[in-house]
Amino acid sequence: MTTRPARRATTAEIERALAGYARLVEVLSASRTPDFPDPHVTMAQMRVLMLLSAVGEARMSDLAHSLGSSPSTLSSLVDRLVEAGLAVRRDDPRDRRNVLVSLAPAGARMLDQFNELGADALRSLLEQLDDQDIAHVNQTIELLVAAARRLSAQQRSSEEPRP
Repeated sequence: MTTRPARRATTAEIERALAGYARLVEVLSASRTPDFPDPHVTMAQMRVLMLLSAVGEARMSDLAHSLGSSPSTLSSLVDRLVEAGLAVRRDDPRDRRNVLVSLAPAGARMLDQFNELGADALRSLLEQLDDQDIAHVNQTIELLVAAARRLSAQQRSSEEPRP
């Protein structure tokens, strides 16, 4: 007996999943007020902090590229984060033309608070499900993590220089 390869999801199935996710976000957003550790930090600044948390110290030019923003836009975002004590900027000792940015301890604490708020909201949602539904959610999350790892590996291999 031969097994057939797994069929890729159709565009319509993918769009249905995206629409379902949008409905979930809409219902959750309407049912609770958003908690935010610091209302003065914008979503663009949060993206910078989250990226710094993931990569550690990074050059401004690399951050701008990763975020798809211009160096001047990123510079103003980082300026505000540094002024708020959430990020640290310093000259690169190996190349003074480069500026390095990293997460300050206060920035790490704020991200921890933000993540905990998200976990609390998700926990409240998951508590509405029975054991069988939770098993389905966990299986789906495992599938999404595996797909994210494959996608990340594909992206890294496409960025490697060709000989």
